[in-house]
Amino acid sequence: MSSENREIPVCPEQKIIPTPQGNLSFRTCGAGETIIFLHGILGSSKAWPFQFAALSPTYRIVAWDAPGYADSALVAAEIDAYEQMLHHLILHLGDEKVSLVGHSMGGTIASRYAARHPERIKNLVLSCTHPGYGAPETAPISEKLETRLKELAEIGREAYGRNRARDLLPFPDVPTAVLDYAAEIAAQTNLEGLRRATRMLQLADNRPLLPQISVPTLILTGEKDGVVQPKLKADLLALVPYTQHIEMPGLGHAPYFQAPGYYNTLLCEFIANH
Repeated sequence: MSSENREIPVCPEQKIIPTPQGNLSFRTCGAGETIIFLHGILGSSKAWPFQFAALSPTYRIVAWDAPGYADSALVAAEIDAYEQMLHHLILHLGDEKVSLVGHSMGGTIASRYAARHPERIKNLVLSCTHPGYGAPETAPISEKLETRLKELAEIGREAYGRNRARDLLPFPDVPTAVLDYAAEIAAQTNLEGLRRATRMLQLADNRPLLPQISVPTLILTGEKDGVVQPKLKADLLALVPYTQHIEMPGLGHAPYFQAPGYYNTLLCEFIANH
C-alpha cells in the first residue's frame, strides 16, 4: 500500500503555553471533538500535515511537541515527566474528554496516560508503538543513541535527517516530497531532547499499567515496521485489553506519511464508532 503523489499541506502555526515544567509548544486547527496527536522520537508537531488537512473539517486537531522538541521545555528523562506535560496540555484544552493518538514514542506516553487518567480519554489509538524497553536505572545509555549522535557529528544534520527518514519510509515507495519533508523534521531534532527522550523510553516500563486501560483502544501495527521490535509488539498486544487491532498491510513505521488516506480512514472510523 504505497503513498499516492501529493504536495505537503501546510501545518497550522505553532502555539506556546506555560506549564509548571516550562513552555509547551503545539499546533491546532479545526473545531469539534478534540483529537491529540503525539509524535515519535524523530518527529514533532509538524509530522501531521495530512491529518491536519483531512480531519480538521470535522474535529479539533492538536499535535504537541514533546518535551525537548521544537520550543517545548526539556524535562527529566522519566516517562512520568512526559505524562505530566501531556496532562497540562489536556487541562489547557479544556475538553471533558479527548481522543488520543500516540505514535511510537508518543504511544508509550499515551498508553500510560490513558491507564492513569481514563476520565480524560474518550478513545485511544496506539500506532506502531510499544510498552517501553524496561531497562534498569543502572543501564548505560543505549548503544543505538551513541551511534546516532556520532553519525550526526560526522555527516551533519541534513544527511542525518535523510538517513532517519529512510529508516521510517520504504523509499522509493513514497514521493520524494514526503521523504524530504520527513528528513527535514528529523534534521531539526534537538540533540538534548533526543538524548532524554531515548533515555526515557529505555527506562520506561508500562507493562504493569497496560492491563488497566479501560477506554476503547485501537492498536495499529505495520506489516513492514522494522523499528518496533517483535517482542515489544507482542507485549503490547498481550497486555492491552484493546477493542480492535489492525495490521496495516505493506506499511512501515510511518503510515501517517506513507498512506495518509488509509491511516486517516482507520482513525476516523474508530473514533466515530466508539
